[in-house]
Amino acid sequence: MDDIKKATYFLDFSDCLGGSNKVLLTQAYIMKQRGYHVKMVIPAREGEAPVDDCNEVWKKYDLETMYANYTISACMENIDILNALKDYRDIVGLLKADKPDIIHSAQLNIAVELAARELGIPHLMNIYPADRESFDLDWMEIFPQYHSADSILFSERWGKGLCIPSRCIRIAYEADQSVRNCMTEKRDEQPIIILSIGVFCEHKNQLAMIKFALQCKRNGKNVELIFLGVYNNTYGKKCRDFVDQHGMWDYVRFEGFVLNIEDYFREADLFILASTVESYPGVIVESMANKVPIISTPVAGVPELLTDGKNAFLTEGYEASYLYEAFLKFLAYRKSGQIGQIVKNAYDTYLQNHTYEAVGNQLEDYYQWIVQDYNSRRLPHLTADEVKQKFQAFLMKKEIGEITPIMRSRIWFLYHVFSKIEQKKNKKIVIWGAGFWGGQVLEWIQMLGEQTRLVGFIDMSKEGMYFGYPIFQNKDEILEECGTVFIAMENPKAIAEVMEYLEMYGKMRNQDYFLACNSPLIRI
Repeated sequence: MDDIKKATYFLDFSDCLGGSNKVLLTQAYIMKQRGYHVKMVIPAREGEAPVDDCNEVWKKYDLETMYANYTISACMENIDILNALKDYRDIVGLLKADKPDIIHSAQLNIAVELAARELGIPHLMNIYPADRESFDLDWMEIFPQYHSADSILFSERWGKGLCIPSRCIRIAYEADQSVRNCMTEKRDEQPIIILSIGVFCEHKNQLAMIKFALQCKRNGKNVELIFLGVYNNTYGKKCRDFVDQHGMWDYVRFEGFVLNIEDYFREADLFILASTVESYPGVIVESMANKVPIISTPVAGVPELLTDGKNAFLTEGYEASYLYEAFLKFLAYRKSGQIGQIVKNAYDTYLQNHTYEAVGNQLEDYYQWIVQDYNSRRLPHLTADEVKQKFQAFLMKKEIGEITPIMRSRIWFLYHVFSKIEQKKNKKIVIWGAGFWGGQVLEWIQMLGEQTRLVGFIDMSKEGMYFGYPIFQNKDEILEECGTVFIAMENPKAIAEVMEYLEMYGKMRNQDYFLACNSPLIRI
């Protein structure tokens, strides 16, 4: 077996400390404890430094760090291929100097993959949620050769979707052995302290939690809801505005990003995860390890380890009413004295799956297997020069002029979309959504020289013309006429509704219709 002792890790985004970075940082730290020579590479475009919160974490782990320019994508459709082709040369130089035995990165890091291919170094990527339909395009072969995820669901989806080896490596967390059991009975006048942890965004579904807290108050349940996570964004403002409008400031708190989450767990009576899109949330692991009972939506990999009424309380849906139903069950278990067993079972789940020793054994075994497999197979792959030639030919064929930043990040996707459209007998295009993103799609179509195929826009709330093209409200008639639909919306719920309608009409994503705003959109 090949002896490997040197690993280089590439973080994804350094503007906030997301779950994928926490996983990779912890994995690097575990391997450092096992005697590996570890280096951490941090993305820093145009001299931008990571936020202080990120700096604090890798200082805590005492990891050797360096900086490099590279772009990351969380889904296949949003790969910035032009920047990846530009940045990969610098990555080659960095890796030549570092000479790692294995490379490990978070999310889709194509610049690093291309550099790894040139240097003959095996490269493992941690990649998480992905829609099944994302694998339905005939993508150019630039994807990882080895993959891992923190849930069986997404390990199997990526592995089968890309036909590559993949393993489920669970999230690691080091529990404080002094954590108290949080199940002390409270007097009626004392609020039940509920934690939520995560950056504010639509798929974390914090607004449903706020509505749940309002329902609790209206029904005489004394609760205090504490949010830990960055909230200074559009969705965070939406949530805070709701709290303001309903006078909830005396029992809903926004603490922002914190490093001392264990201090909050010591005071908490309950943790709630309301997410609609996840892989396997690290905050679930932290809650189990800190002996705080859990209410969670049945999202993605959560039911792989959590069972309702055994080691957690799982909701039947994703709205505030489902959270409230699970909360009533939690209260009943608490009153009957059964909650202690739930907490014990959850802690046992943590010990079996999430300790540094358990995860370290899995990870080290996978590293050794990857290096041995890579050296024995040496499969042929596209080189960076071959990828560049394909795109230069595409850009010249379409006579594309100056590329806007948004267009630049979509060239990869559009290359594959219009390759698909070229194969169709019906090449007519309609854009669903006559707003900002509708204008963006129109710009892409014009820059690609495909405007003669555009019939117009569908928009049920507008009429007349948009950028010189008609707006249709008789959607069935125009869908019958056109072979391709671009959904030009940003709101996930609105996108899901249009997707459902198109699929009832017999159209398939990434075959007959495409999304202007792509992100993992696990529909609920």
